[in-house]
Amino acid sequence: MRFVTMILTIIIINGCNNDSASVNFNVEGASNAVIVRIDGEHTVPWDTLKIINNSLILNLPLDSTLKTFYYFIFDSGASLRIGIEPGDKLIGSVNATGSLTDYKITGSKLSEQLLALYQPVLESSRVIDSLDEYRKLSNDSDSNYVKMETRHYKFLENRYYSHKKEILKVMAMDSSNLSNVFGFFQKVAAAPLFTSKEKDHIYFQEFGDVIIEKHSNHPLARIFILERKRMLRE
Repeated sequence: MRFVTMILTIIIINGCNNDSASVNFNVEGASNAVIVRIDGEHTVPWDTLKIINNSLILNLPLDSTLKTFYYFIFDSGASLRIGIEPGDKLIGSVNATGSLTDYKITGSKLSEQLLALYQPVLESSRVIDSLDEYRKLSNDSDSNYVKMETRHYKFLENRYYSHKKEILKVMAMDSSNLSNVFGFFQKVAAAPLFTSKEKDHIYFQEFGDVIIEKHSNHPLARIFILERKRMLRE
């Protein structure tokens, strides 16, 4: 009887692990979080939770793909994206005091890849904000304004190419990770990273083929297939 009970317990535990992933975040600067599930190109509201004593602890259900993505929107304006798989146990710290979310996370390959892809976004946002702040504070005459704008454009252009190189490096470290799909849609100052049919063809093929081969039935992969065809047609 004891043996049967143990077997049932193991089955129940494994069943729970296959249906959900645990999240344990320490959050600063926010009092609640709206959580939505990303279903391909659509988002589905899941819940709104209070953050008590800087703690956000919950279990998130997996959908039938077993690679499920969620978006957290904090009342401070900060946000972050995570991905979960069966058995994931996410542990992280989130600084949600401003719109530029600074966070750390472990316990999930999808979420860790999303974080690595987010780091260039964070750096580019800081560069853009610093340029905008300098522009506001500047008292340059009209003759110097053109020079300032030219200098700012050069800074931004350099950051754009650095951002792109950093994203490609992250993708190469884990090329079959489904989270890489999000990297292809990143922007710097509203300028998409991957738009050139000639220059970006190799990246769409190199990383796209791996994603499509391994995750061909996942909604994100199917969206990527359509978007890749559109971009390479133009």
